[in-house]
This record gives sequence, structure tokens and C-alpha cells, in this order.
Amino acid sequence: MELSTQKELVQYFSKYISDNKKSRIEEVLDYRTRHLTVVLEDIYQPQNASAIVRTCDIFGVQDLHIIENNNYYELNPEVVKGSSKWISMQQYNAHKNNTVECLEKLKKNNYRILATSPSAESLSINDVSLDQKTALVFGTEYTGVSDIVKVYADEMVTIPMFGFTESFNVSVSAALCLNAMITKMHQNKVNWQLSEPEKVALRLEWYRSIVVNAALYEKRFFEEFNNN
Repeated sequence: MELSTQKELVQYFSKYISDNKKSRIEEVLDYRTRHLTVVLEDIYQPQNASAIVRTCDIFGVQDLHIIENNNYYELNPEVVKGSSKWISMQQYNAHKNNTVECLEKLKKNNYRILATSPSAESLSINDVSLDQKTALVFGTEYTGVSDIVKVYADEMVTIPMFGFTESFNVSVSAALCLNAMITKMHQNKVNWQLSEPEKVALRLEWYRSIVVNAALYEKRFFEEFNNN
């Protein structure tokens, strides 16, 4: 759909959305980013998966890539609390090893791959540079990222820890990493915000999710649009 048509459809939908909701959407759009994205490899506990979705939404990370090799990705409605409708989730589950497909796609789109690790020898998450687009990969709850992720990774990163316990819960790790990286990203002069066409497309997507019977209204819009 052309950008001009998207804008007209947004305007059409706006009649059915409150001013407060539209204002809130604009505030959130200003802080949405694709400069940083999250990849989940074989996460299988619904409460962890759902908590990470909420964390991405809270910190403004728009894209979540979900690799399903051995484990089916499932959300817990009690935990996710509707946040999944604000996030763009792409699932990779069509092949024997979906990790390669996901990481190759991210590399092709100029993302640097950072794989999380509990190893103290890895780069501290606090020292990560955000001068280029970055994909942060989290592995399964008990074994971490796969060997394939380690091969593709440009860097292994860790959260500094000072106790006896060797690692954080994966959803806690995601929250801590994103907090550190988003805070640094906002402080830097890097161009991390969405482009105007990206905002228009996402605004339209969110309007569709809010308006009751959106598909019916959209059909009516195009009937009027084609008759003019």
C-alpha cells in the first residue's frame, strides 16, 4: 500500500479513536525503535516469553524475532496483558534449523549480533556500543544460546554478577540488558528513531488493532476510495 493511501486510511480510522488514545500513540511512536531488536531462541516457558514481550513494549523495542527449533513459543495471557498487539513478532519455525534463517536475515539487514552469556569473560552489557543496529539474542532457559548463535555472534555479552548464583532468569536478563542498552541509546546521538514511513505503517497497524470491526471500516474506505 502506498504511503499516501496509508495516511488517508489512518485519517479515516482516526474518527473512531479518542483524542487521548491518539495522543498516547504519538508519544509511544516517538520512542519506538528498530535500531535495537531482540531474538529469542527456543524459549519455552510461557511466563518468560510473555514477560519479554512486555519488556520489549515497555522499552520501545518494536521487533521481536522468535526462533522455534525444538520448543513451541507460547504466550501467557495473564503475564503478557495485551502487550503483544503493540509488538511486531516474527516467528521462524518452517525449517529444521531456524536459527540460521533468522540470523542471516538480521545480518543482511545490517544488524550486529550480540549473544548473551553468563561468562565473566564476555563483554559487559554496560560497555556495548550502539553505533550500529544491534540484535540481542537470548537462548533457552537452561542451556543458553546454541553453538550456531555463537558462530554467528559478533560479540558475546554478559550482565555483571557478584554473587554465588551463576545466571539470571532469562526474562530478568532481557529486562536488565534492555534497560542498560536503551538508556545508553537515548543518551547517544545515534539515529535510533523510526522513519516517518515506518511510523505511518505502525500507526495504521495500531489503529486497526484498536478500532472495533476495523476490517469492515477498511473495506468501506476502499469502496469510497475507488469510487472517487
